[in-house]
Amino acid sequence: MKISTVTLEMSLKPFRDPSPDGIDKVLKTLFEQWRPLYKDADSISILLWASDGSEILEYSGNLDDKFEWAKYIGCANPRWPEPDPNDPEGISIHRNPQPYIKNPPEFTYRWLKNLISKIKSYGKKVSGKPINLIATFDPGPEFAKSDFKYKRHNEICMANSMGARSFVCCYATMNADSKSYAGFPKGIPQGISLGTYLGRQSQRFMEDMGFDAIWLSNGFGFGLETWAYRGALFDGYKFTPEKAPETREKVLNFWRDFTKECKFPVQTRGSNFPSGTDLSSDAVPIREIYKKFKPQPPPNSPWAALNGDFGIEIGGWMSHIADLPDKSYIYRFYTHDPWFRNSPWLDRYNRESHDIYLPLAVSRIDENGKTTNPDRLSLLTVDNSYGEMPDQVPNEVIPHLLEAITHAPDAPSPVVWVYPFDEYHDMVAEGVRLDEMFFGDWFICGAINQGLPINTVISTTIFMKAIKKKPELFRESILVAPAAAISEKCADAIANFAKNGGRVILYGPVANACEGIRNLLNLKVDSPLEGEFKIKAEGVQDTFRTGTMPEVFVHNAIVSGGGIEIVLSKKDDSGTKIIAEASQGNQSRVIALSRSEKGWNGGRISWLRGTVSGTASSGGHLLKPMDPGKNFYTEILPRIMLHDFGYDISYSKYSWGGRDPITMIARHSNGFYFSGFVPDITAGMKLRMPQGIPLFTGTETIIENGRSSYNMPKSWHKECRIFIEQDEDGRVACAENTAEYHGLKRRIKLSGLKNATVRFYHEPGTEKKVQMLLDPVAPFLIGKFQKFEITDDSNGRHLDLKNITGELMISW
Repeated sequence: MKISTVTLEMSLKPFRDPSPDGIDKVLKTLFEQWRPLYKDADSISILLWASDGSEILEYSGNLDDKFEWAKYIGCANPRWPEPDPNDPEGISIHRNPQPYIKNPPEFTYRWLKNLISKIKSYGKKVSGKPINLIATFDPGPEFAKSDFKYKRHNEICMANSMGARSFVCCYATMNADSKSYAGFPKGIPQGISLGTYLGRQSQRFMEDMGFDAIWLSNGFGFGLETWAYRGALFDGYKFTPEKAPETREKVLNFWRDFTKECKFPVQTRGSNFPSGTDLSSDAVPIREIYKKFKPQPPPNSPWAALNGDFGIEIGGWMSHIADLPDKSYIYRFYTHDPWFRNSPWLDRYNRESHDIYLPLAVSRIDENGKTTNPDRLSLLTVDNSYGEMPDQVPNEVIPHLLEAITHAPDAPSPVVWVYPFDEYHDMVAEGVRLDEMFFGDWFICGAINQGLPINTVISTTIFMKAIKKKPELFRESILVAPAAAISEKCADAIANFAKNGGRVILYGPVANACEGIRNLLNLKVDSPLEGEFKIKAEGVQDTFRTGTMPEVFVHNAIVSGGGIEIVLSKKDDSGTKIIAEASQGNQSRVIALSRSEKGWNGGRISWLRGTVSGTASSGGHLLKPMDPGKNFYTEILPRIMLHDFGYDISYSKYSWGGRDPITMIARHSNGFYFSGFVPDITAGMKLRMPQGIPLFTGTETIIENGRSSYNMPKSWHKECRIFIEQDEDGRVACAENTAEYHGLKRRIKLSGLKNATVRFYHEPGTEKKVQMLLDPVAPFLIGKFQKFEITDDSNGRHLDLKNITGELMISW
């Protein structure tokens, strides 16, 4: 994985002393602190949070004008109309912003222009790399006081994300204004589009200041309500698909108008939600934005640091990178917050690294079948809310980032999301089946939160190209795709994959699926049911100390793609295995099954209907989760269904309703790299894979019933190159040993083996160097060297030994 650009985001708060000497002091700290991260990059970008974008909106062209800048702690423009009962005096930072220091400095545009010039020259001098400066535009009320947004031109604030008329909407139109602006010296004409106004102002502002690109923040450019799952097409109660074509065109018109006026590169933050939500609630034409206007695509959302929903972060990001404007995409990590008195690395994450290793286990597959990684990395931000830049944060964060980059995926993960990027966009263009695409992405995000290790994505269009070029590309992976959203051609390709030894899980309603998929799954459509159901599920291996597993779940049709409508077509089919059924009164529906036939060469295809375990309403940013102690979350079923493909990932928790650990499995250099987040570290984990029982390097485990058991810390990242098959229970250790001898790279020592088959996933090209020594004795030069078998099958390329008891040293 090669990082081409490191972006260091910062506010103006560190520049308490705005003199040339004061600026030099800040820049010296900045470039020294982050040198280990950017030293191998091609370039450095500084993304400057000077204000909230109002410095662009207000810019008159006079460099000696002062501008309002982001000098506050708290929401600079509170928009909440009613008192908060939990803050009756209105003193919280969301209602009562305070300057970050007494008497903060005032800045002019001329000072800002000089600062940008200084950053470029100083940065180039000390780093030897080109330095780019990125301007920012934020649609919200948080960062700096804005008369433009909230007094003179509140008509552009059409969204209610943080109170009434609090967020600027990209497709707003403007009222007339006689004030002189840089791009409009005679004032703003009535009815002009915000895209035209902001584009022209941005062009003049960035030309004059010396910026090289602009960052559109917090979902700006991606619809009306970018902080909530609702939008122009979904009010929380009903979808209005008839509005989709018109709304879609409004968003495109913004991009047409903006890019006509502004010729600088555009970088985007995107919304906090997956593409299916952006499309179904706001008709956001991400595909057309990517293809026609080629912005930098959105990074992973920082919201998981705030709400702990890593499913939305990871699933959302994968949906945004399934297709791309070009080959480049960006990963972003939340180190400090310069506005709201928190530093996520130190407090929200508590110095835990899960939001580094989990998203950096994500990869995408391109049309040539190549696994690609983010080539850009951004840090939000290098300074805290007081403008301080403590050494502790880069000193602790950089090693984790570098390790995750070193272990970046270079092959598809064990579970791959085949994402209907084009199909979803075609549906929105036609104004149909919005509820299906809303459900599909929310369900996968929920499955990630329930422990499904899905972290490689490929669009359906690219999948069909890639699998033609590399038919064996996914032989070690399980493909996961929505049953009805994929095109008929893609459905045929996936069916052929399963029939020729491949492994597939389909999800979602099938009423709109092609007939071939329904026949393949042995399903037919009956009348749809919704509401509360009793559930009967096979294969649930999770254990818990208190309470009982819920026997009911609630299917809310509006957020779950309609009612539950599926029954078996042929009840006596010997190739069909029912995994879960739902019953309501005297009616029952199949909600999960698995199928395989003799002629499929071991191939298997599974399907589950899926339910989103949350409720929608007119308020809130996220769906309101149902009580997991009382409701069976069907989002757990994808993980449970991995069993039929040879995977067992089960958790032991204090109670059924406790949060599940999140696990990702990436492939690198023929090894397996597990990354995890354990919300409650009282939870344990048991693992088995088709390759055997996984042994993490540097750990000990208890083998019980053919599975290894681990109790992992809050965040963890472990290499696994060794799997064993062992019938007898016991303790097994897998320890890194010293290499010692010249020409030897590594040694791993296993102990506690009992008549085990050992599978070693060696680094490519090292087969001739590998030695396996039974009962090793120092200096490991003589003894019982074992002859291993080189195997290349559906579980990958590995070196095998059989009937091993005691200790085994593997060297290469």
